[in-house]
Parts: sequence; C-alpha cells; structure tokens
Amino acid sequence: MSTLCKLFFVFIFTIIFGRLSGSYPSTYCIRLDTDVESGNGSSIIINITQNWAPIGANHLFDIINSQFYATPSAFFRVVPKFVVQFGISGDPTQNAIWNKTILDDPVLISNTVGTVSYATDGPNTRTTQLFINYRNNSRLDSHGFAPIGIVISGLDVANTILNPTPGNTTGIDQTAYSTEGNAWILSNYSQINFIKRASITYNCPRSYQSKIEVTSLFLLFLNLFLFFF
Repeated sequence: MSTLCKLFFVFIFTIIFGRLSGSYPSTYCIRLDTDVESGNGSSIIINITQNWAPIGANHLFDIINSQFYATPSAFFRVVPKFVVQFGISGDPTQNAIWNKTILDDPVLISNTVGTVSYATDGPNTRTTQLFINYRNNSRLDSHGFAPIGIVISGLDVANTILNPTPGNTTGIDQTAYSTEGNAWILSNYSQINFIKRASITYNCPRSYQSKIEVTSLFLLFLNLFLFFF
C-alpha cells in the first residue's frame, strides 16, 4: 500500500470513527483495584483516549461495564523491563462470552512507558487481553500494537506485580486459565496477583487530562496536515 493510501486511510478512519463513536466517552479512566502490596497504595488508574484507538477504547468500555471483572482477574504474564499482561477473566463463562475478535486500530501513539495496548495473535485478533509497557517499547509500533491509553497513577504498583513464571516469558498457560478459571490458577500459582475490581471513573486528574486533550488535538491536525500536504 502506498504512503498516500495509508495516509488517506488514517484520515478517513479518524473522521468516520469520530462520528460513529458518539455514544462512547471521548476519554475516561479505568481504576484497577489490585491485591499488590505497594507503599503508595494498590490501585492502577489508566486514562483511555478514544482518539488514540477508537475501536479498542470503545470495546474496553463495554468490557469494563460488563461482568468480565466481577470475578478477580490475574496478572498472568510479567516480563521484567518489558510488559505486564492481564485481561483474562477469572470466570470461564465471561471468557467464552467475550472471545470475539475486533478489528485493529491504526497505530497513532507509540508504545512508550506506561502506555496500554491490546495483546494480539496477529492482525485483527484483539479480544480482552491488555498489557502495560514497563519501558519504551516503540519497536512494537510497527507490529500493529496501538495504545489505547496510559497509566496516570500506580505505575509503581504495576512494577511491583509478582512474576508468576520467572525465567519463562510466555507466562502461564492462558488456555487453561481461560477455560478453568481462578480455581486452576490458584492451585498452580498460589502467590499470583489479581485485579480485585475494575471500574470506570470520569474523575481523571485534570493535569493529565489536559495533556491527553492536547495530544488528541495534535493527532487530528497531524492527520490533516499529512493528508493535504
């Protein structure tokens, strides 16, 4: 695909999904209450911005508003100095309900420290699994990992999460956890950390909100500039 075609796609994508996403918030925060022991609390707050990746942001909004996190959900993969991964429900029924893929978003934001992206198994395979970048992983950008938000509080908590499989970067058996739930994972990894509750709040810290809004405006103008010039 030529550069001009790619730019045209990004421009049209931004305009169309900006209009189709009117029933979803342009920005919101997710609060993950965890059982991680940290000196500064145990919650992780993530600012989700629709303009960064509208399909993924709206999909996550639906997930959080469902029963997906009604049962504690484990941090099942930790790769030191790389990522921490989560997003499998402790309830196998919920995993079956949400085991439907969504289309990819264009990568508009780089995978820098604290950004949150969907885990994938190739193009257009995103479902419910997410990861937090522990470091600048911009090399992931070219592989289609489109950040949907960024941790604005609790990155120290994320960095304290127990690695359940030291020496094994693939993490636990995700299929077994998806189908057998928390009973299975606790019997095999008794010390693993969990998300106890996930909720949506619109009370995001204003200083971060301002930065997010400026970034979103910049993306829009950049797309327009690239398209016309």
